[in-house]
Amino acid sequence: MEIYSKNIKHGYLENAFGFLGTQFTKENKPNRSFHIAWDNLPKKTKSLVLTFIDYDAVPVCGFPWIHWTVSNINPLLLELPEDASEKMNLLEGITSWFSPLLPTEIKLDKEQAIGYGGCAPPDKPHQYTLTVYALNTKLSLNKGFYLNELLKAMEDHILDHSLIHAIYKNK
Repeated sequence: MEIYSKNIKHGYLENAFGFLGTQFTKENKPNRSFHIAWDNLPKKTKSLVLTFIDYDAVPVCGFPWIHWTVSNINPLLLELPEDASEKMNLLEGITSWFSPLLPTEIKLDKEQAIGYGGCAPPDKPHQYTLTVYALNTKLSLNKGFYLNELLKAMEDHILDHSLIHAIYKNK
């Protein structure tokens, strides 16, 4: 199983997909998701799951920052195009923009925090981890699911997975 993105070049995610870009929600959250494609899936793949997480956020906020989770992606699509989070009907989870640990002035409500929440490293360039999982089933989750619910639901259903890293600049 392989994954790739037209928007990750030489190990860097293009500026358009974070706070250096130009597309934001009315709450000022960067929300233009990047292209993702997959190849060579296991034959019995029924659905795909993706996670996009910033582990470099731990020293800054105390936890890995969840930027995007998507469940039940149809493997026959072969890719998610740019801005799929806004333009496609995806089963997306809640991001860290809803964390109770965030200051009130930047915390979003639960509905606003569903979908792609773009990169915004506050201190230095961060490395982000995109993981795509091939599953032997579709998962029973609802829009706005939490990462822990996703991970539990995936147990015993993962056929394969692949990951790539991308750095996003902070200036």
